[in-house]
Amino acid sequence: MDGDYDPQREAEAAMKLAMAVDWPERQRLIRLAMAWQELARMRSSSSRLKEKAA
Repeated sequence: MDGDYDPQREAEAAMKLAMAVDWPERQRLIRLAMAWQELARMRSSSSRLKEKAA
């Protein structure tokens, strides 16, 4: 899951975009931000588990 993106940064960017658009698009962007936040949590959990195993 390593790459050139930071899920938390992507979530924040999606929320900023959501504030700038009208309702249907805003709802979609909020869901997208929530998905990015979940990926950030999963990535963090995975990192902690790897550290404990080492």
